[in-house]
Amino acid sequence: FIQTVPKRGYRLVETVVPLAPTGPPGGVHGDAGASSEPPPAELPAQGPPAPGAAVASVAVLPFDNHSIDPAHVFLGDALAVELHSTLARVDRLRVASRRSSFAFRNESCDIRDIGKRLNVDYAISGSVLCDGRSMHVVAELNDAIGGTQVWARSYDRTIEDLLAIEKEIAGEIVGSFATEQLRAEMREARHRSTNSLDAWGLVQKARALVMDYTAEGFAEAIEPLRRAIELDADYPAAHATLSALLVERLVNNLSDSPERDQAAAREAAEKALALAPQDPYVLKMASPIWTWCGEHRKSLLCLRKAVTCAPFDFGAWGYMGWPLTATGDAGDLKELRHILDRLLGMEPQHPGVAFWRYHESVAELCEGRYAAASASAEAAIELRPRLALAWMHHANVLGQQNDVERGRRALERCLELNPALTPQHFERVIGKVTVGRKVRDRRLGGLRRLGALGRGAARSPGGVSPLPGSGEV
Repeated sequence: FIQTVPKRGYRLVETVVPLAPTGPPGGVHGDAGASSEPPPAELPAQGPPAPGAAVASVAVLPFDNHSIDPAHVFLGDALAVELHSTLARVDRLRVASRRSSFAFRNESCDIRDIGKRLNVDYAISGSVLCDGRSMHVVAELNDAIGGTQVWARSYDRTIEDLLAIEKEIAGEIVGSFATEQLRAEMREARHRSTNSLDAWGLVQKARALVMDYTAEGFAEAIEPLRRAIELDADYPAAHATLSALLVERLVNNLSDSPERDQAAAREAAEKALALAPQDPYVLKMASPIWTWCGEHRKSLLCLRKAVTCAPFDFGAWGYMGWPLTATGDAGDLKELRHILDRLLGMEPQHPGVAFWRYHESVAELCEGRYAAASASAEAAIELRPRLALAWMHHANVLGQQNDVERGRRALERCLELNPALTPQHFERVIGKVTVGRKVRDRRLGGLRRLGALGRGAARSPGGVSPLPGSGEV
């Protein structure tokens, strides 16, 4: 289906479906990829989806037009078309045909009936009202299986460039949808038994367990991933997630054999990338091991490829905080601030907000803006009070400000939450994930002022602290 865009030309607004595919999807829209997995039809009932296969589905229904001016009667359809096009860029999301969805324009149907007829999990609908130069848009996300409303948002804009406004609002709606989709997937997988889940569900269960940030959660997350790999030894998402989990164990000082776990994490990431080199989820989850091994540009390259393929994967954007603070380079820090400002503005309710605030604080610390770094660290801690690594980082920032009393209290709180996250272990972590004396002095100098690093500094075992990246594994 071709739409005419005034003064721009034409654009394709329907999903292209090949009639005779020659291989399985590779996880990138318009790219067949290099996966060696068999086509989906040949997979066993409990097998994993091929890279890029949908794990959720949505229909965009026609937006009601409440405008009186005849010149604006097209806006409801135009916004729905832009939203449909933007949703098509969300990784592992199937979007119902626009033509099929628009068939419900004049029908009064229960949302559950629409869901059954279109075979979708969610439906997005809304309305547009233009009054002079002002535009008011209301969007609703509905659970098409249960028939309930998930959320409703409103947007007010001044009409200037209609195409730009359509893209902006569509982006914000899709950002909210992607966050809710992530929450729903993890909630469902967490409360189902391992035996009842397919491989992708097992990966989601492992991610949900990691979100607890406890030693028990990290230990329990291993079993679902092993089960997923048993279902399909060549399932790239399981190998990539296992790699990220092993890095979490290293950062959290939970590994009985750091060298073994580092090697296993690297092997799992390499296998995942060999199986699905263009899959955005695989690229995201493979990135932590490269950061841990000091290959910061390789990590950043993986993440840039991931967000190019799946720009609404906020987790991948969040993980950029690690490689972009590795050297303290001014250009890298500027890029990270731009990314974080965009993330926080688009989706302030995302599970990763505390981690974005953590990386914001690290960037400010690297720039020598200690007051700002302290405020951002406090914001992260307020959102995640048990985020031990943030407490250790905040202790360092306070030490850089010569606020010894508060710095020592923050350090004590860190050790209460995670006795294993000693200043000495934190020093080892910083040594692994950064390059250069200047950035390391900024990230550790405050702890030295507190007397926490140096000869005779205390060491203690046990506990856990999460790797702050995207707010999810």
